[in-house]
Formats: sequence, structure tokens, C-alpha cells
Amino acid sequence: MKSSSVFIRGFQPGKRKICGTVIVLALIIGSVLLAHTAFGDKANENSLNKVFFVFRHGDRNPTETYNNDPYKNYLWPNGWGALTKKGMRQMFGLGQLIRKEFGWITKNTYNSVNTIVNSSYSDRCIMSAQALLAGLYLEKDSFVKDLHWRPIPVHYLPKIMDTMLVVGKPCPRLTSELNNAYLNESRRSDATYKLYYNRLSEITGQTISTVTDVEFLYNTLEIEEMNGLVLPPMIKEYFTLEMREIASRSYTLFTSNKMQQRLRGGPLLKHILETMKYGNANEKMFLYCTHDVHIVNVLRTMGFTNELFKLDFGVTLIFELLQTHKSQSQQVRISMLNNTETTVPYLLKIPGCEYPCLLDKLFDIWQDVLPVNWDLECQQQSS
Repeated sequence: MKSSSVFIRGFQPGKRKICGTVIVLALIIGSVLLAHTAFGDKANENSLNKVFFVFRHGDRNPTETYNNDPYKNYLWPNGWGALTKKGMRQMFGLGQLIRKEFGWITKNTYNSVNTIVNSSYSDRCIMSAQALLAGLYLEKDSFVKDLHWRPIPVHYLPKIMDTMLVVGKPCPRLTSELNNAYLNESRRSDATYKLYYNRLSEITGQTISTVTDVEFLYNTLEIEEMNGLVLPPMIKEYFTLEMREIASRSYTLFTSNKMQQRLRGGPLLKHILETMKYGNANEKMFLYCTHDVHIVNVLRTMGFTNELFKLDFGVTLIFELLQTHKSQSQQVRISMLNNTETTVPYLLKIPGCEYPCLLDKLFDIWQDVLPVNWDLECQQQSS
């Protein structure tokens, strides 16, 4: 389903209520104007010291169905939630783009020091990272003639241990905060969406009572339609921009306040900043494959809390550490690729620290959302 509403299709800070044609035109013009600022400082007055990519996995099968789904017994290749061949191609293409624009920083050659790859525990994320690496490092002298590929390690932690890419490690404080967020959302939305939820419950044959229920349903319908499956007329009537916007509200619940931002999006931001400031100088490229909800968590933790996000497969955040030749100051540039069809990222204007943004200033403005001791803070009771 194509959406002309950029703020829930991808992400474009600022004006929401604007003609879709104008948005597309503005994005085209903006892409041309930002081409130099996004990718153009390789040999200019700034030098790139390190670069970090936080990206969503590629196209996938649905992760679930609904009771009255005529396709609930559909045989999805490789099973529910699996990375598709389209998703593999998307990731391979993203790797080629990174090679073209940033490969010079590692001399287009992998070694165990210059490139660090991490993923969530999910198979589709691990496989997405592997497909991206196949496009990023086209091995000329492979161990098998004409293969043009080499194995590269992708590191991950079990979900129950992860505090950075899925934040699946048990955290009582996060559980409490999320329960409160759901309660507050239900109070806000019940009056608005009660009839809507009831009607969807009748059509689907199961209880739809929260924005998260709508999100899961929307994701299933979107993927089914993308794969050429005809949606039943009754559910098709509700598969609209309104449903997409309601679904996007679900993502806001996980970072509804500073504490959730600190414990969900904060660990990855802290890791990136500390690696920039204190990391091994020979470590140049860092890749992190995760899920849409966690990229939303990171965006909202960075200060983008006034937008609604419904991110595409392959959406990528790019964090660049730049050293200015004119001084010893270190700058951070953060940009974003909306999807794998986009070839020029646009610059994100970090609230309180617009580009050029000094690394030390980011530590200051994000101080409230960078955890000091995640495990200890998780045990503390919410005030």
C-alpha cells in the first residue's frame, strides 16, 4: 500500500498536512541539495573517522495471522517472519550502496578489526546482515573460484541477554513503565476508537482492543497485499491511512517518557557515542541490524518525539564521526535512508544540536537518556 503521508510512511521532520505531490517534489529537491552534505565530505575539510549504520532487516513474511484470515494456511516460503528473497536483494543492494559511498574507509576490504557487525537474535536480522555484507565486500580472491564472497562474522546475543538491539533482557522498570503507557493510551483512545476496535474484532474474529493489536493486523494485511493476495472486502475497507496512523501510535508506547527512552534507546546511543570518543582508532565501520520498533525507539530517544513513524524495510540511520582539519574538534553527522530504494540520505536536524554538532555536545544534550548502570536502573521503582 502506497502512502502519500511521509511522516507515517517514513520520516520527514516538520510539516505534516501538505499535498503528497509537494512532499515528493520537496524530497527530490532536498535529495539533490543534500547529496553533497550527506556523502560529500570524503576529501573535503572534514575527514571521516568512523561510521555506524543502524538498519532494519529486509522484506519479510508476516509474523502472524488473524482468525478469519482466508490466508491463514498460506504456505509462506521458509515460514512465518522469514526474510524473503526480495528482502535479501534489498540488503545486498544496501551493502552495495554502503560500499560505493563509504567503502573507501575500509579500503573495500574486510578484516576483523576494521568492520564490526552486530544483529538482533532474529534469523531475519542475522540473514539481512549477511546479505548486506555480501554486497559490501565483494571478495575478488575468494576461497572458491568465481564465488566473490567470503564469510564474515555477525555477532548477536540471545534475546534474554540483549540490552542494545532488542532490549529483551528482563527489566522490571520497563515492564512497569510500558504497562502505564498502555493504560494511558487506552484511556485516551477508548473514547475515540471503541467502535473502530469493536468492528475490527467482528471482522477478524478476534479481540482488537489496543493500538498494538491494530499494528499487528496492519502489518499482516500490508504484507499480504504486497504479495498479491486479495484482501476480503470487509477488511479492505479498514486497510486505510487511518489504520496505518493508528498502528504507528503503537511504536510511541515503548518510549513514552524519558525513563523508557533511557532504558530502550539509550544503550545503543551510549554505545555509539562512547565508541566514537574512546574506541579503537582502527575500528572504522559498525553495522547493526535490528527491527523497526527499535529504530523508532532510537529516533525518539534522540528527541524526535513529535512525529509518528511507520518505517519501511531497510530503513537506515547513519552516524558519522568527522574530524575537522581546521581544528581538533570532533563532529557527528546523523542522516537517514528511508528505504532501500533511496540512494541519498537526508540530514537529521538533532533537536538542540543541529549540524555541525560536536560529539561532546551530544553527550550533554542526551545526558538524561544515556543510562549509567542499566541493570541497576531497571530494578529501581518508578516514582
